[in-house]
Amino acid sequence: MTLNTGLIINGRYRIAKLLGEGGFGAVYQAWDLNLDQLCALKMNLDTSQEAQKQFQKEAAVLAKLSHPNLPRVTDRFFVQGQGQFLVMDFVEGEDLESMMSKGAIQPESAIEWIGQVADALNYLHSQPQPIIHRDIKPANIRVTPNGRAVLVDFGLVKVYDKHLKTTIGARAVTPGYSPPEQYGRGSTDAQTDIYALAATLYTLLTSEEPPESIQRIVEDTLKPVTQVNSGVGTEVEQAIGQAMSLTPSQRYGTVLDFTAALQGAEKPVQVVKKPAKKTKKIKIKKDVPQSYPPSKSSKEIELDRLYQRVQDESYHYRPDWVLIEKLCVEIQSMDRTYHTSEIHHLLNQAHHKTK
Repeated sequence: MTLNTGLIINGRYRIAKLLGEGGFGAVYQAWDLNLDQLCALKMNLDTSQEAQKQFQKEAAVLAKLSHPNLPRVTDRFFVQGQGQFLVMDFVEGEDLESMMSKGAIQPESAIEWIGQVADALNYLHSQPQPIIHRDIKPANIRVTPNGRAVLVDFGLVKVYDKHLKTTIGARAVTPGYSPPEQYGRGSTDAQTDIYALAATLYTLLTSEEPPESIQRIVEDTLKPVTQVNSGVGTEVEQAIGQAMSLTPSQRYGTVLDFTAALQGAEKPVQVVKKPAKKTKKIKIKKDVPQSYPPSKSSKEIELDRLYQRVQDESYHYRPDWVLIEKLCVEIQSMDRTYHTSEIHHLLNQAHHKTK
């Protein structure tokens, strides 16, 4: 359901224009009639119970935060017949993905912006209940006209609890940026964000997306940064390489350790140490990525991977509906009972958008 320009929501927010729409949500630029200023209005289009819970979690988490490199939540509400809404500061500027499409980004600028986002992540990770963003990528970092990098889109946000697995509503990946533990039913923590932040910097410096992490488990084809861009120093290359380790315990202990390494700081860098007794070696088939539980069949793994790609693409500001349709058809050909209602919903949207 698309909201018409000029429509007033909740008696306060007048719709100005659609900024982006996916299969599960839409973001509008709106005018706050009470405060007399622009805002971003995020609308949840997914009516499933898990999706609604995740949207409420996103709102509750963001409402308590205050950091110059994070959007500020000003309101949240529910409108009968229209759904859930989240109101945030409208961040002027352009996302890094769009900036890259116009030309190469200078290494100095890339490292500066990544450093600002790292400050925001350190703030999130340092909360009494650490907050994991889980969807860091160029499209989710906006740079304001004055050069401030803002980390946006908390649709996959997770309050970290080492005793709990990730909920279905929050489980999604972005190929190239999500580490192996984010696939399947693995546990995610601060090291998940460190991997994605390093992968984002890799893309900014090389103009190439890294290979998908689960494919790297089978054959690691990640090119060294200096092989693609000789203008980047070896310290930066080594820092990115360690931060993108396939094993979480081999990455940096904190996001600030990563940025210190990027700057060539003399501060010793520590990696996460986990008790040996908690480490379990699992014998698996050669063609199954190690991050998946052995009880899952290869068909189930492939279905999960395809569905996660569909989710990620549908959340994008500019979804590729041809790709979404192709992926949904492939899922249906494998198992017509897999996420039936969501797949049908997305197929209908794709048919409409590609007419």
